[in-house]
Amino acid sequence: MNAKELKYIIQEGESYLVEFKERVNKPLSRELTAFANASGGRIFLGVDNQGNAKGITNSNTLRSQIQDIAFNCQPSITVYISSFQNVVIISVPEGKDKPYQCSDGFFIRMGANSQKTGRDQLVEFLQAEGVLRFEEQYHPRFNFQKHYNAERLNAFLRLAHISKELDDEPILENLGVADRLDKKLKMKNAGVLFFAKSIELLCEQATITCGTFEGSDRFQVVNRKDYQEDLITNITLSMHFIRQELRVRYEMTGSPRRKEIYEIPLDAIREALVNAVSHRDYLKTGSHTTVEIFDDRIEISNPGGLPKGLTEKEFGKKAVRRNQIIASLLQRVDLVENMGTGIHKIWRLLKDAGCPDPKFEFDSFFTIVFKRDTSGVFHVLEKKFGENYG
Repeated sequence: MNAKELKYIIQEGESYLVEFKERVNKPLSRELTAFANASGGRIFLGVDNQGNAKGITNSNTLRSQIQDIAFNCQPSITVYISSFQNVVIISVPEGKDKPYQCSDGFFIRMGANSQKTGRDQLVEFLQAEGVLRFEEQYHPRFNFQKHYNAERLNAFLRLAHISKELDDEPILENLGVADRLDKKLKMKNAGVLFFAKSIELLCEQATITCGTFEGSDRFQVVNRKDYQEDLITNITLSMHFIRQELRVRYEMTGSPRRKEIYEIPLDAIREALVNAVSHRDYLKTGSHTTVEIFDDRIEISNPGGLPKGLTEKEFGKKAVRRNQIIASLLQRVDLVENMGTGIHKIWRLLKDAGCPDPKFEFDSFFTIVFKRDTSGVFHVLEKKFGENYG
């Protein structure tokens, strides 16, 4: 840890892997168990929730108090305590004997918060996530010299409004997508999905396939694209594909440029697409996230169905995230709120635009169906190819 790295972490703010606390108090045990039950993380003592370094003295008394709190969790939690300047850093590794609990109950890390959960829900969640968490596993074939794309990281930092004050390797570590093992940096699958030159040979199942069909069935394909860049670029390119296929009408506003009104709000479709990318089961190979456009509807599907721990009755009311790191990175670039509000946002956008409610299908895939306007009020935009996606 050095001054630049500490400043960088504080600048980034709290996340799935980082928590700020101004002082030691009873809720510290909640943060310890939440990190131990999830992917581990670090607690920065002496920093308030707004990212202001208030400072705290790294005394023997403080260290003993922290160790006692960790020891009294069930099972006991191993912590590593260090300090830099006037900030005390508690490093909590991912637990090997989950689930952990404190006197207040069971807690799990959800986004940038520690949330209480029932034991049965926690065990079910851990069974689904556990050692099989795709995003947490190190990619066995990733070679930094061959596969890493530094410009992808630079673009991500620009979108996240994070200044680049450190070298790439510590930034990747702080984002939670890489670890240094035996003095060698190892990239996690989450890092591959965001910062590799291409996912085609490394994580082909993360491809987004967009297709347009003639009529209302899957018989005649009239346009198809497979996007195999990083996740953010894939979302951008897929939205461009969809926008070219949607019907649109024009509204004269009195300004020199007329207003384009799409048959389905683009923000609602983007929310559904980001949801599919964020929540798909990347352990399932041989299937892509798909966008299928028919004359009467648009279907967006992702492998995996509903995450374990979330029932159809609870859908849209509670949030269970299959891919915490992926959701956290998408949240940093404002593509997802990471609060389980996406489905409500889709409903609201469609209602405000006077569109029918979407249809949801739950099986081995999760599918959202948008009904298209067939009244003839809307028209297909002239297709423009070769545009700069930015």
